[in-house]
Amino acid sequence: MAKTSKESVSFFFPAYFDEKSIPGLVEDFNSSLSKSGREFEIIVVDDCSPDNTGKVADRLAKKFENVRVVHHKKNRGYGGALKSGLSSAKKELIGFTDGDAQFTVEDFTKFLDEIMDADLVIGYRTKRAEGFRRHIIQKCYSLALLLVLSLNVKDPDCAFKLVRRKALNGLTVDSNSGFFSAEFIYRAKKNGLRIKEVPVRHLKRKYGTSRCIGYGKIIETIADLIKFRINTLR
Repeated sequence: MAKTSKESVSFFFPAYFDEKSIPGLVEDFNSSLSKSGREFEIIVVDDCSPDNTGKVADRLAKKFENVRVVHHKKNRGYGGALKSGLSSAKKELIGFTDGDAQFTVEDFTKFLDEIMDADLVIGYRTKRAEGFRRHIIQKCYSLALLLVLSLNVKDPDCAFKLVRRKALNGLTVDSNSGFFSAEFIYRAKKNGLRIKEVPVRHLKRKYGTSRCIGYGKIIETIADLIKFRINTLR
């Protein structure tokens, strides 16, 4: 690939039970980034998914030269998959979203513009494509983060971000649960990173159902929040 003055991009997807959504997601981002004039790579993080997610990802890696796969031998959880993606990324800018294809590559193009004078760009959903129950849970979670951590962002749980690789120096996240995103933003703020919030569209999930909103996952996330708060008080 020819040299370019534009910053290079790593984009990754944590994937679990996403065998049907991953192909379109990878193809869309590969097509857009190929036209961008940037050096890039796309990484699929297979979090030991019991379905064919890993096999589908491997086929995509054979089809596209800029695509590679990270396989977990054991399930590490949502935060664990994000950690693998961040540590595996090699380019100057690192973007990520979930493998369920609920965000668009067009909005990621906006992120690339916005990060020119920022260290971290985080999306916020202007209209959430989800049921009433999940909407209420997320509202309560955002309120808890505000009260417990004074974390005041529009959408702390939005799974669409872009960060400068060099900004990750000294930014260590402990959580492997759904609390990862909130802890990531909290530590970024404490480290003095320049953060921008950008509105994004939120699409209805075409395939499968979310496995991040069950009672067990909620308890795990809240437990990590409480543990984190206790540790920050020491």
